[in-house]
Amino acid sequence: MLIDGGGKIDMRTEKTTRLLKDYGVIIVSALIYAVAFDWFFDPNEISMGGFTGIAQIINHYIPALPVGALVIVMNIPLFILGVRYQGFHLLWSSIFAMVASSVFMDLLPLFIPFHPMEDHLVAGIFGGAILGLALGMMLWVGATTGGTELAASLLKRKFVHIQIGRICMAIDVIVIALYALAFRDINNALYAGIALFISSTVMDTVIYEIGR
Repeated sequence: MLIDGGGKIDMRTEKTTRLLKDYGVIIVSALIYAVAFDWFFDPNEISMGGFTGIAQIINHYIPALPVGALVIVMNIPLFILGVRYQGFHLLWSSIFAMVASSVFMDLLPLFIPFHPMEDHLVAGIFGGAILGLALGMMLWVGATTGGTELAASLLKRKFVHIQIGRICMAIDVIVIALYALAFRDINNALYAGIALFISSTVMDTVIYEIGR
């Protein structure tokens, strides 16, 4: 009995340590995600695609509505559906990641001034790389920021023959096109496309090379 009891304690300790490590990674990656948005994407008017891109469009027309807060509000219906179809325990880490990244996005500019860069192409390249690092770290511990990835996984239930990656890309392309129209700048779509391509490449590297 003592051995069994000790084994249970060790398992609980190991589980707690793993949980703390995972959420530590989520917090760090959420901060990196916010840095990518506040430093490279938002001040240079480059869309991040997904729900963040939609929030950028709304914020452009209604500046009083913070991007991070809009992302949280838009994700609520998706997470409700996600809990219904995938279970709350599978989505809790993603809810935490989404809230943390959104809060960081709104708080960082209050303490650090971010200014537009002269070369928006450089902003797109570095922004995409940092974004990919953040998303890769989150996926490494089984979390996402909700939005495109969660919407794609839910749509996958209906469109079973379409890969999730293609659904994500379709959503992002639509959002980037709308963003370019809102800001009346076709170059934005090109920079955003480059950034998202680099982001996906870095994300795959983190997940399948560094994280394995």
